[in-house]
Amino acid sequence: MLTIRNKDFVIACPPHERTWQGIAARIAAVSHAGIPIRLILTAVDGDKLCFEGSFIETDRQPVWPSLLRMKLRQSTSRKPFVAVSIIPTGVRADIGGFAGDGTPCTNLLATACDYLITNPNSVTASDLYYANDNILYLEGNLICQLLLGNLAVLPEKRTDIGVIIERPDDERLLHNILNALNGLRTVGGINIKPCVVTGGTVRTECIYSPHGHASGNFAGMDELMLALDTVAASQTTSVGLITTLMVPDQVRQRYYAGETIPNPWGGAEAILTHMTTTLYPFTAAHAPLLTNWEHTMFGKLVDPRDGAELISSAYACSPLRGLTRSPRLMPSDMSAPTGSQRLAAEHISAVVMPATTVGNIPFFASLDQQIPVILVRGNPTQSNITPDRLQIDHQDRAIYYVDNYMEATGLLLALRHGIAPESTRRPCPPLSPIYLDSAAHSG
Repeated sequence: MLTIRNKDFVIACPPHERTWQGIAARIAAVSHAGIPIRLILTAVDGDKLCFEGSFIETDRQPVWPSLLRMKLRQSTSRKPFVAVSIIPTGVRADIGGFAGDGTPCTNLLATACDYLITNPNSVTASDLYYANDNILYLEGNLICQLLLGNLAVLPEKRTDIGVIIERPDDERLLHNILNALNGLRTVGGINIKPCVVTGGTVRTECIYSPHGHASGNFAGMDELMLALDTVAASQTTSVGLITTLMVPDQVRQRYYAGETIPNPWGGAEAILTHMTTTLYPFTAAHAPLLTNWEHTMFGKLVDPRDGAELISSAYACSPLRGLTRSPRLMPSDMSAPTGSQRLAAEHISAVVMPATTVGNIPFFASLDQQIPVILVRGNPTQSNITPDRLQIDHQDRAIYYVDNYMEATGLLLALRHGIAPESTRRPCPPLSPIYLDSAAHSG
């Protein structure tokens, strides 16, 4: 029996102890809701930090260490040059908060890197996938594990992807998905194996949390576990989930009409993939399964950023195409096979994210790992957690602010080529020499 529960909780943590190691220890002391799979800081009130969390209750053992555990990197390496770009799901980022509309900016960042690691939300666009070949597609839980030092990855091109489809009530909807998968096989050369159709329902109700983030209520997780066990018995180590996401029609209409509410599907999808990658050694992505034909909304003109969703009724091709660019996973203390390129926390040279979304594990873990963080002011979100609100001391912290992703790309190039970013700005502050007292060294 597996249950997913959402829980809000508060910890006391003074500003000078706001590292992930300090925060994680306090979360472990107050929260006993199960295995944490998603933790988001929603508010700061003096010494109090308010979190929104998702937890799983299960007898199964996680395949990776707890998100509350960190392994500090002991060295750094600029070769290859690797950066992480995160556009959090469910906070209505102006860029990347819709249907893969973060792809151009993500591709731009990738031009400055040997490898750029990003979350599906940034580049997944229903049936359209245009991410550069050097972009590694990795969902949020695995990005957290990588930055925490618990996980390493091996870049590779996959041809085998497992797929799990919730059995729909209307057989035509199942045929619709199977047609899309056959298109990937015959046009994209992707091997869909195994393809598992559940025996029962895996229903997810998309909701907004009290803090305004997209989230979900879940049922039928045991049906999903049975299907995942079937995939685990195969040779496949990457899986696409295609399950029902129930959104009230009123919310659907408001979202497509351009109201300033987050994508209602994204939060629930993130929780489902976080659960999957916590319990199985897979890379994973999710695509929503239609419940009726009217929800395609064909013929309706919407916000250009959502255009990719309105030309599809399967939604599966983009996430599955992304999974072909998902890296192979391995424990961080394991050596890579001969001839393979292993990437771990010591190889991460920078993390890029919107400036108002720092209430997450990647931000705190990056500071603990002394990884430079580039915060983009020009990508506003409905979140409002900034380093200033957290009272993070910027002294000796490599936190850089940029106005847009073009400027972020230039900053990545400076870091890659060993150019101190401060040297490109004016005025140039004077040196502060340390004058030794010569008398103390005489005699």
